[in-house]
Amino acid sequence: MDVARHVFETFFRDVTNPLVRHHLDSFKDFVDIKIPRYIKASNPLKLLLADGRLIEVYIGGKEGDQIRYHIPQTEGNALYPHVCRLENRTYKFDVYTDFYVEYIYEDHRDTKEFKDVFLGSIPLMLKSSLCHLSSMDSDALDSVHECRYELGGYFIVDGQERVLLTQESLGANMFHAKKRKVLIKEKVARTITEYESESKIEGSTKGEEFEYVCGISSTSEDGTRGPYSHMVLIPPKQRIPDDPSDIQKVQDWSTFSAKRLATVKLPGFLQAVPLLSVFKALGISNDKDLYDIVLCGVSETKRTQYDTLFLNLILSHEAFLKQQEDDDLDLLVKETRAKSQAVVFNNFYYKLFPHCEAQEESVATFYRRKAYLLGVMTKMAMDIDLGIAENSDRDHFKFKRLSAAGELCFEEFRRIYIDVAKDFVTAMDSRVEFEQANYAGRKLSELLQEDTLRQRYWKSAEFINRFSKSFKGQWGGADGVCQVLSRYSYIGTIAHVRRVNLMMDKDSKSLEARRLHCSTWGMLCPVDNPDGGNIGMIKSLALLSKISTQTDSRILKERIRSEKDFLSVSILPAVWDPRWTRIFLNSDLLGVYRGNTETLHSKLVDERRSGKIHVLTSLFWNRTQNEYVIFCDAGRICRPLYKEVKPESIKSATTWQGILKHMEYVDAQETEGILISREPFKGTHSEIHGIAILSPSAIINPFVDHNQAPRNMFSCQQVKQACSWYNTAFSKRFDTISTLLHSPQRPLCETWVSPQILGGNNCMPYGENAIVAVAIYSGYNQDDSIILNDSALKRGMFQTSYYHSYDFQEESLNQNFKDGVIQVVNSTEICNPAVDPKYRETVILSKSDYSMLDSLGVIKIGSHVTPNTVLVGMVTPQLNSRGEVFGFRDTSKTPKRGQHGTIDGIYRYTTAEGLQGIKIRIAETRLPILGDKFSARHGQKGTCGIRLPEEDMPFTASGLRPDMIVNPCAFPSRMTIGQFVESMSNVLAVDLGVLIDSTAFSSQNRIMDTKEIMLQLGYHPYGNEFLYNGQTGELIQSEIFMGPTYYLRSKLMTEDKINYRSTGPITKLTRQPLEGRAQDGGLRIGEMERDGLLSHGIMGFLTESMMKRSDAAEFLFQPDLGRLDAQDGHPTTKVQIPYSMRLLLQEMESAHIQLKLSS
Repeated sequence: MDVARHVFETFFRDVTNPLVRHHLDSFKDFVDIKIPRYIKASNPLKLLLADGRLIEVYIGGKEGDQIRYHIPQTEGNALYPHVCRLENRTYKFDVYTDFYVEYIYEDHRDTKEFKDVFLGSIPLMLKSSLCHLSSMDSDALDSVHECRYELGGYFIVDGQERVLLTQESLGANMFHAKKRKVLIKEKVARTITEYESESKIEGSTKGEEFEYVCGISSTSEDGTRGPYSHMVLIPPKQRIPDDPSDIQKVQDWSTFSAKRLATVKLPGFLQAVPLLSVFKALGISNDKDLYDIVLCGVSETKRTQYDTLFLNLILSHEAFLKQQEDDDLDLLVKETRAKSQAVVFNNFYYKLFPHCEAQEESVATFYRRKAYLLGVMTKMAMDIDLGIAENSDRDHFKFKRLSAAGELCFEEFRRIYIDVAKDFVTAMDSRVEFEQANYAGRKLSELLQEDTLRQRYWKSAEFINRFSKSFKGQWGGADGVCQVLSRYSYIGTIAHVRRVNLMMDKDSKSLEARRLHCSTWGMLCPVDNPDGGNIGMIKSLALLSKISTQTDSRILKERIRSEKDFLSVSILPAVWDPRWTRIFLNSDLLGVYRGNTETLHSKLVDERRSGKIHVLTSLFWNRTQNEYVIFCDAGRICRPLYKEVKPESIKSATTWQGILKHMEYVDAQETEGILISREPFKGTHSEIHGIAILSPSAIINPFVDHNQAPRNMFSCQQVKQACSWYNTAFSKRFDTISTLLHSPQRPLCETWVSPQILGGNNCMPYGENAIVAVAIYSGYNQDDSIILNDSALKRGMFQTSYYHSYDFQEESLNQNFKDGVIQVVNSTEICNPAVDPKYRETVILSKSDYSMLDSLGVIKIGSHVTPNTVLVGMVTPQLNSRGEVFGFRDTSKTPKRGQHGTIDGIYRYTTAEGLQGIKIRIAETRLPILGDKFSARHGQKGTCGIRLPEEDMPFTASGLRPDMIVNPCAFPSRMTIGQFVESMSNVLAVDLGVLIDSTAFSSQNRIMDTKEIMLQLGYHPYGNEFLYNGQTGELIQSEIFMGPTYYLRSKLMTEDKINYRSTGPITKLTRQPLEGRAQDGGLRIGEMERDGLLSHGIMGFLTESMMKRSDAAEFLFQPDLGRLDAQDGHPTTKVQIPYSMRLLLQEMESAHIQLKLSS
């Protein structure tokens, strides 16, 4: 156990920002590698004119390497994140590049170069390599008004802290095969006969209902091509006679075989095309060559099981060609938009398997390499058809990839760059087209100038505008990717930045996607998951798990090709030796290895451990399929394991890098090929410790190995909602809503990593050590209610400050645009309309209290606030039809309903439009009251049932009285034994003056060991006490379990939930009260509430609720007609009914349905 503890402590000590490392590494990869590589790969931007002149624009210079980043600044000074929060700015960095332009004429070439062109701005992740905070220590962070334990890993957009959730999705460049039920029989090539209705054959077996598919989503390494979907489909088997002699009743056997035309869906084609036609176009000219490519590496004895199916596919294809009266290439040409052979081969070269990159080879060789990959897909589909292989488990994490913040930012950058580059070329084309005389001949070289390039053609503002829009709305068309960072508690913030979101509809009924998969062991936490509709859709990263970033595959390709026994796929013979091992790199078939693969694997693993190969490279030898699979792409989740090491070697390592020399990071794919011992230091690979499978939210809870699993899940959610010290710079922040526990305490029971997770040395606590008795006392703690000691609360226990911040800005009403600058003509104005002579005589004031405002119209610090207090005085100009101001209207700002407290902070700033902005923070001290929620760290929650005076609380013989009394009935069904163990351990902690180690899986006999120490110290072995009734003084005739327990106060408080109303705002349509506390809405009385009131006979209250306080209205009623209107000659009377009833009658009449009323 000491060794494992040394590993975790060294990890937190040496790794910078370990809890958000996955986001920081991903964003660094985005900035340092992905942006330059993508811009270079996208060069040049071409504009070909009708007369043959050509413009080529190289962004980033001719070589694409002139790209520079400017860190956040304002007027030459560093712009810190705290200022961006206060002034509603975006914390961003600027990208500058050189533009190299070539004007190519028939016999001449002109070049121009533009230096330091502003490409655009991109939001900057806090604590990333370009951030001012990245190299600051705790004292430096405090000096710039940041939390001393700032995590980073999020963004600030328009003053709001935003986090990009890591997205879980099916990975690109991964082959997968399955059989699926045919739901809709789509026609693949208009008249393909295999989709005709099955013939009725006497004595025949019904055809299959399943088709067999193999697919891949392929994308290039630089991201410029793809992702493109490829899918091979083999149709269902057709109906055939049970008795072979019945074949004579039909023409021949080929009538059944000729109805299985294999097709493939490829990018660039309008619909699926015949599979064998694609093979022919790729240069596979005969059936023997096709047979060898599809079944490459399969021994002759095993090939026979494929022969019948292979023959069926060939006969089906020949029958189809005969029916269509076209050759293979013509069939492909017909399915392109341009109906051109050039388009067909362009699709094959650029869009067919873009992850298979072109090398220094002929086009024919390149196409043959792609034919091998298509053969792999064909064989996988055939294996499923023949029952040789099972369906691919798409929920296995070897098929999954996690997109951290940097990967998501790159996807958005790529979308914006494509659009801006397209608009850039279009703008140049339009300019030349409409001003042909100005740009005739070589005058074209004058098209791009220093000023026009920056202001007219390249729309640099589009980057930050669209990034900001995505951060506030849908990210790539998906909801929930970007969220406002949770700041309720420090551990809640940690959990939020480490959250993993499954990219799937939350209303999906797919059970398999939600279930816990064994391949996530040690990578995703099995405990920290929400319940309800989001169960299984939102996960959390385990403590030591890591997400890979993309590494250059060329290094691995060169390494593999350097082996003397390696044979490249481009020079492979037609028939392979089955003993040869196929080598795949990111699902691209490199070739075969003819030597001892075990030796190759050992050498590559050793090179990975020594750093010659990247430490997160996946090396998987699939011995059953004789395939060696290598992955170096981004998004693979990995975890560390001990690798053939002794405990002494780990203990002697003093740095994390030294420990890593004895470890290996493995992903879900590589895990399948190794044996892992759950006991450390056993076998070739072994686990580090049991807590490594947990997330930070779960790992800080004590004795989780003694609790029921659902309780641990609830506990993870409850610690995120606890009132705590959420930020050391809370007094400088203006969070919309935040809570601060006045006197939080360090837990007496804590795990190994709790101090490091909670700010170092547990400096961000989230609860208090209360004396808790488990007993039934007075009846006020029935169910989940809790009795609280009133005197303990008055002494400050669970006392909390509740902060609510308001942001008020002057709003622009009219604007002018002059000299490239937006000028505000009219706007609302912040002022004191009660004393300002400009408005005092003309503005009609509301009934609110203006006495707290200063001369500038802003409330003073220290003022006591009620819902009627004006926070900021404001007037809105009234404009006539000519836009002239003829008066002002009072629009002063007041707090939300029920707001009380003291003005704690005010910040004034200037908006981007030059208008005034005010931020005001109100602080309210709250003591626990009835209905406030509390919870232990074991999923035991409850609400305050009564605040009992201390003199009425039970007491021990020594005079000790509990702070809380909880109901014992809460424990048998929930089985939270960990809370009992914590309470017993805390008794020892108080007596001995030590902190107790409560790390899960660190002791096999925890309860008995604790019992023995309790006996040695003179306590009851299980922590029981005899208590006396505080009201009568009598001895309670039962032993009561009592001891210190760490309890949390939840942010869910009665004062935020309570709602009441007599009359108030109503909806315009139905005239019934609005809904919701924030809108001063009413409380709905539904059918069950109505029935309950009727059963009690409270008719007066019911009538008042349904009529007087709702939508009672008076109408004229004609009894003889039964209608609510007045017509001549018919008697009328007045009736009172709900207005919504009148509305219903009118809506029915609009549908020509008349209802008659009777009275």
